[in-house]
Amino acid sequence: MLRSAVLAIACLAMVLLAPAAAGAATPLTIGTGHKPGVAVDAAGTAYIAWYGPEGNVTSLNLCRLPRGATACDVRTTIAAPGTTLSRPFVTVDASTVRVVSYRYGLTGARFDEIWQFTSADGGASFDAGHSVGVAPFDEAVRGPGDTLSVATSAESTGLAVQNVPLDGTTAGTSQAILSADHPYNGTVGLAGPTTMVAVFADGSSNAQVRTTTGALNDAATWTPPVDLGYADYPRLAGGPSGLFLLSGTVANALTVRKFDGTTFNAGAKIADIAEDAQAHLTEDPAGRLHAVFAHNTAAGLELDYATSDNGTSWQSGPLLTQTNATQGIGALRAATAADHIGVAAWETSSDASSEIRVVGIGPEGGQSPPVPGKSVTLGLVSGKVFITSSAGKRTRLTGGATIPVGSQVDTSKGRVELTSAATGTGSTTQTAEFYQGTFKVRQSLPKGNRAAALTTDITLSGGASRSQCASGRGASAATVSKKKGPHAVLGKLWGNGKGKFRTNGKYSSATVRGTIWLTQDRCDGTLTTVKRGTVSVRDIKRKKTITVKAGHSYLARARR
Repeated sequence: MLRSAVLAIACLAMVLLAPAAAGAATPLTIGTGHKPGVAVDAAGTAYIAWYGPEGNVTSLNLCRLPRGATACDVRTTIAAPGTTLSRPFVTVDASTVRVVSYRYGLTGARFDEIWQFTSADGGASFDAGHSVGVAPFDEAVRGPGDTLSVATSAESTGLAVQNVPLDGTTAGTSQAILSADHPYNGTVGLAGPTTMVAVFADGSSNAQVRTTTGALNDAATWTPPVDLGYADYPRLAGGPSGLFLLSGTVANALTVRKFDGTTFNAGAKIADIAEDAQAHLTEDPAGRLHAVFAHNTAAGLELDYATSDNGTSWQSGPLLTQTNATQGIGALRAATAADHIGVAAWETSSDASSEIRVVGIGPEGGQSPPVPGKSVTLGLVSGKVFITSSAGKRTRLTGGATIPVGSQVDTSKGRVELTSAATGTGSTTQTAEFYQGTFKVRQSLPKGNRAAALTTDITLSGGASRSQCASGRGASAATVSKKKGPHAVLGKLWGNGKGKFRTNGKYSSATVRGTIWLTQDRCDGTLTTVKRGTVSVRDIKRKKTITVKAGHSYLARARR
């Protein structure tokens, strides 16, 4: 239950805050500190608030970051009383920005209170603030109406929910204690304009849910608790598509479940394994769900991004990969506008040097998931990889990118991870690594059945000229030469992955579903060599399909 709050990882692959292209840039560092809270207005401007680093924890900071900007256009330190170790919450209504923060060490009538700070000029300056409540919260949701509802975690009083006004008045000490034996990881969300839902857990991650349409600060108005089973680090997100619960499973997978008015359904798995303590879910004003979470890979720990319009069918892909053990991804939060574009923010570590970083998410804000028949996503694994667009523009891949089908990828001096849609619905993806060659990527949509499996075509290109081939096309597979001559290798490509991928040479195509294989175009034909798994090779000249198993090769000869 109480897993590490920070993942020890550092930036290697990066993404732009501006629209994504066939390359990437470094995520923006906006300050030092912890636990960012994020809001995005209708124009796509992000407002990120956080508290200062240890040694200066009394500071409360705000960055206003316009869409596509490379720096904050407003950077404010709010004069806040006392200190805090809790996440601030941000609301934006036109030029009115409000930051709500739990504070302690106060010198007034109470030692601790929730304080609200209001800006009338878009975050450039804030008032002196005032108390609005008392619950020590990390999780909150806007509403109902012009209020904020907050939930506690690991408090001696039990799991508490408090609804506080944002109109200049205060809720005082009125709050609802919803559970004495499930006091951990409280999260709140709205299932409609007036129905409040709270989820909370015990020390073994056994979760419960309660709802109310009455007075939120009166526990008597809430329904009896309903058991949800295991739900590690629950997070609620609601909007036009409904209310959804993101949480971890016993097997460390990550699931999203929809609220049915009483409980949450079985849901959909969005990650086989993830650091659920750092995962976050948000629903934009148009009803699209956005999840960000950390995922372990052989290259390091990825920051992944997934989206869905219904909570059932998800598209996902990597945002960036980090490998430096001196930094991490912690306290993840995300927010998006109605056009599905927004930002994710996090802290890099738990010590005094922790940085607050921001990266774009969404179809133009970051690396978007692959679109069936239209685009694939790439992630740099190692070395130098170059992408050439259909218009002939050549760029170097420095992190992650979404590229249109028809693009050429040069991995002759590097290695790339390619993710494509696995079906015409785009609900699942397939991934393979390619290296030591140049290829073009294509994908055709299925006819009729959109749920049918899709094949991603990888066609060798960019090799030596066929004019080097003078004779010897009938040579055996054992007489391969890298020198110019009758047996020269004109082009090659290694593949390693799972899914329906097909590598196309001059004289044959090789279809795989999970293997390591080599495709070589040579003067004497196209050679397919299988290192692991099984490959189905289609000999174009002979119009025959041959099954090639691990440890074997097949040469489709270049007959005259």
